[in-house]
Amino acid sequence: MTQNDADIIRIAIASDLHAHATDDGSPSHLDIRIAESLPNQHPISGLYKLIEEDSLSAQILLCPGDLGHQSSPEAIKYAWEQLHKLGKKMGSKLVTGTAGNHDIDSRYKGDDHCPEHILKGLSPRFPLEDEHLSDRYWARAYAIHDMQECRLLLLNSSAYHGNTSVEQNHGRIDKQTIADIDQELRKRGKRDINVLLCHHHPQMHSELGLGESDVMKQGQLLLDLLGNSQYGSWLIIHGHKHHPKITYASGGSASPLIFSAGSLSSKLFLQLQTVGRNQFYLVEIDRSEVDEYGLVGRVKCWDWSFGNGWIPASDSSGLPARFGFGWRQNVITAAKDIAGFLGKRATLNWSSLLAKFPTLAFLIPQDLLNLEKQLANAHGLRFQKEGFNITKIGKTL
Repeated sequence: MTQNDADIIRIAIASDLHAHATDDGSPSHLDIRIAESLPNQHPISGLYKLIEEDSLSAQILLCPGDLGHQSSPEAIKYAWEQLHKLGKKMGSKLVTGTAGNHDIDSRYKGDDHCPEHILKGLSPRFPLEDEHLSDRYWARAYAIHDMQECRLLLLNSSAYHGNTSVEQNHGRIDKQTIADIDQELRKRGKRDINVLLCHHHPQMHSELGLGESDVMKQGQLLLDLLGNSQYGSWLIIHGHKHHPKITYASGGSASPLIFSAGSLSSKLFLQLQTVGRNQFYLVEIDRSEVDEYGLVGRVKCWDWSFGNGWIPASDSSGLPARFGFGWRQNVITAAKDIAGFLGKRATLNWSSLLAKFPTLAFLIPQDLLNLEKQLANAHGLRFQKEGFNITKIGKTL
């Protein structure tokens, strides 16, 4: 399908910056004391360079939380200002985020009565410049912003941090908030493109031994609500785990897609270093494709390489340089259809295959990998790749 640029919605994602100004462990590559004139050492300056060289644009720039490290006021302020500069450089009409656990002064280091005082004091206003919506976010732990491009639901999964020491260790959405969201969505009606931004993961993230206790409590109730198909299809974008992956939530065929964004600049735990990288994302959703196939799209992804700047992600980066999402296809059936279409031909260009089966472009990386294995094991077919692009499929590659 030929893309009309006017139909493309672009959403940039910069998650878990963990900006800091400390020598205590140097938790992040985003040291606010590093000269911004060094784009190969300063992740934000590196993004300015990437945006300019690749002519990147986005209507929306999202940050799923943890602007700064350990509730550092100067680091959080710096990160928020830098995100707005990035948004301006990309032509974004909206720059917004949600509260991460590191953005909340839950241990009362600087203010003895308001854990959210750092975020509430930011300029531009956090999370939205619209005062009514911002106040609603803080009062009700969520805000819904209906834009021309999509419906955006901002959820504060750190809303209970600072209440008790137990709440510091996980996210939460309470049943009243779920009921409030349900009621408001019912009044607003159905949208084709819906995005939920939160910090904590609503579904268990058990890989790599990075802990399971920090999941969003009652997150499954939220997934069940958004997956009931009454309010359209949903893309959930979260941070916190620093582990890049994309998957479908548990539930029925309309369950939300969950995009776990890797950290933009936090230095990664040892367990993550072999399966993930610091990453920056650009999600592209074509309205004409959504009209035909439902909520589908494509993602471009870059890795941060200290000394080199931002480079296209590799297949071992957690999420690759190019991938799709949204098409839930049985890979066994898909492999059989592809083999039948190939017939007696030895090879076939991937572009010709996409022309016949356009929804292959919207398989998430895990499904594409499973399809590749199924084609090899059941039909003796192989992919030929150049860099991160599949170029051909055939029996004699």
